[in-house]
Amino acid sequence: MKPILSLVTLCILSVVGVFAQEPSLSQSKEWIKGLREIHTPNGIETLEQVELNGAKQWISIRGKDRNNPVLLVLHGGPANPLMPAAWAYQTPWEDFFTVVNWDQRGSGKNWISSDTTQLADELSFRTLVQDAYVLVDYLLEKLEKDKIFLMGYSYGSSLGIRMAARIPQKLHAYIGVGQMAGGNPEKVIYDQVMRLAEADGNETALNELRSLAPYPATDGSTPMRKLIAVRKWSRYFNGGWYGKPDFSLYYSLPNLSPEYSDQEIKSLDVSMPWITRRLLPNGPVAEIPEEFQIPVFFMMGRHDLQTPYLSVEDYVKRINAPQKKLVTFEYSGHMPFLEEQGKFLMVLVNQVFPLSQDGK
Repeated sequence: MKPILSLVTLCILSVVGVFAQEPSLSQSKEWIKGLREIHTPNGIETLEQVELNGAKQWISIRGKDRNNPVLLVLHGGPANPLMPAAWAYQTPWEDFFTVVNWDQRGSGKNWISSDTTQLADELSFRTLVQDAYVLVDYLLEKLEKDKIFLMGYSYGSSLGIRMAARIPQKLHAYIGVGQMAGGNPEKVIYDQVMRLAEADGNETALNELRSLAPYPATDGSTPMRKLIAVRKWSRYFNGGWYGKPDFSLYYSLPNLSPEYSDQEIKSLDVSMPWITRRLLPNGPVAEIPEEFQIPVFFMMGRHDLQTPYLSVEDYVKRINAPQKKLVTFEYSGHMPFLEEQGKFLMVLVNQVFPLSQDGK
């Protein structure tokens, strides 16, 4: 028995030794990469640069079965890519969809190799939409599909909702998450945050919010500092990530991304504000569409005060579509895919997936 006991003891000591180690950041990223590796015979796991509308841009394509329907995700921000955070929530989606994350022009992994002088000249909302059209065609050909699903998140939803109206023949359906719904969202956000601050008896918040009045500016020239101040308190009152006062955890997720180098992660602090300053003042000119030939879904956190839930609730009432639905996540703010991951997956699988008809 002694040799057996010695072997058991050795195994226990080996396991204890592994867990007692302080893992490095690079080791942690390797573990996450290993955990997410796709080994299925018909799976796909690619990270590649493709040329879209004259500019090289990074995309990630991941899924357990190429026969599954394709889901293209348009990230928000502007310039706030979801690719480096996807490891924290996306893996279960890949059992049912071939999921494509795209770092938009100049954003994320694209920043380091970008010529900022050229980028400043060509960057616009219209350019991003044109890039997205080219990407849809690329995916249809590469993955041998007739149609795909399109998901727009936050700023990306302003691209996605317009694409849904213009290229219905290429889409199974549109899914808006943190949907930008037109109207006067800044007034909706400000009024609701004021009500929440009053209900909470938070004099600090009330004093700062009152000092911003009139908000928003009637001529559309609300200073960025005021926008940031209102967003600070909207997040504090569950409007960003429910139960958390800010987005610090979300902005930490890229540090563990297997898709991003250390240099690319550090560059996010530069690229996001640089691109945002150039895109936000020159947003979409056309009115948000209300007529659709495909099903449209909106997956919204009840507490969302970044792209306010109340605005989307009103918008859905005005839409004409073969099928329309507002799915509410009761304990979410602006990112229900992270806040209520199980429910989000269930909606994708049970309500969105079947819209591809044969699941392809």
